[in-house]
Amino acid sequence: MKLSQENQIFSPSENQYEKFHDYFKIQQDPGVLEQGFYRKLNKYMKYVSWIPGIRMIWVGNSLSMNCAKSSSDIDLYIVTSPNRMWFVRILVTLIFQILWVRKTDKYHAGRFCLSFFSTTDALNFWKFKISNDIYLYFWILYFKPILDINNTYVQFINANKTWADFTEYSELISANKKYIKYSKNTSEKNKLSKLLDILDNFLKKLFLAKTLKHYEKIWKPYWIIINNDMLKFHNGDVRKKIIDIII
Repeated sequence: MKLSQENQIFSPSENQYEKFHDYFKIQQDPGVLEQGFYRKLNKYMKYVSWIPGIRMIWVGNSLSMNCAKSSSDIDLYIVTSPNRMWFVRILVTLIFQILWVRKTDKYHAGRFCLSFFSTTDALNFWKFKISNDIYLYFWILYFKPILDINNTYVQFINANKTWADFTEYSELISANKKYIKYSKNTSEKNKLSKLLDILDNFLKKLFLAKTLKHYEKIWKPYWIIINNDMLKFHNGDVRKKIIDIII
């Protein structure tokens, strides 16, 4: 399948779907290991679910695909309101560090990986997809929303329909909603809004320079994204490899 045109809608064939599943050994339901990880995830969500500006917390990668290993970490994607990304990121990182559940270079298995944040202005992943991006396609489909404020999960799926056709997997999207443990509707504007705007801007100025310096030090790999609405720090990028194998 060749879909190099930016305005074409990507939709994997049934054969590609089967090859993807076989390659990653994806299971239909969570096993004992995944169930334990989800219990841990739900336990610790209460410590961060109160943070102003959080709009969504999802789990992704091997855990969301039910193919985790005992050495796997728990990859989170955290979405915030505009002008809250740095505030939320620093606070979540601090809380998980204090609770001793944040992934580090030394401690990896069963810990939370906090390497992907965005605001609601960056829900559409079109800007960083590559041609025939079958991995990104299924990465999105298998995201499991745990915390969902103001129906952000549906907004996310709809935003990515500009480049991906999820029609064949609507049942999977519906099943993902069963993982939501925290949900509510809340106003974006309150008495703290202006104060949080100032605090977020301060934290951005404080930490952005250091972040960009490290980015330049590692030669600016294309899979790392640092901008006003997204911080994505995953190590390596398997997408090109998966495209060569599957498509």
